[in-house]
Amino acid sequence: MNFVHCSFLFLAFVLFSLQITFAISVDDLHSTVTKMRDLSHEKYTKSHKKFRFFDTDSSESISREEFMAGLTKLGYKTSTKKLDHIMNELDINQDGRVEFVEFMRPTAKKFKEEQELERGADADRAFEYFDKDFNTKLTAQEIYEGLKHLDKMKGISLRQVEEFVRDYADVDG
Repeated sequence: MNFVHCSFLFLAFVLFSLQITFAISVDDLHSTVTKMRDLSHEKYTKSHKKFRFFDTDSSESISREEFMAGLTKLGYKTSTKKLDHIMNELDINQDGRVEFVEFMRPTAKKFKEEQELERGADADRAFEYFDKDFNTKLTAQEIYEGLKHLDKMKGISLRQVEEFVRDYADVDG
């Protein structure tokens, strides 16, 4: 039974990894920024430095005027329309000020995409480890060969793996 749970979780992970989406919700935004900070991620540090550059009054938020002044200081000529677009994109709660977490949204989205792609690459590598004949399908034999060396799988027979595949994993016969 331990085998069934372990293998089912592995196969579910592989299937889940193939259905990656890159959207980032407001809730995800906060947790992703926190994760970046906790990892001492370079992008977090750089973004925080950029945020402080714009936040000239140290209020922990950037006003429309601060954005305009910062962009001008950097040499950008920004129209009212472009500034409106920037503020609308970043100011999630539409309070007229951009807090650090809101400022981090594009960076956090990119970070999350990279993390998801890494997980997908891990799933691809795991699949390739099992797919010995490289036909993009896993047989019970390939799964058995890939797992039999694990201590927790010592008592598992090829027949048990075949039953598992037939009962839980074989979707195309």
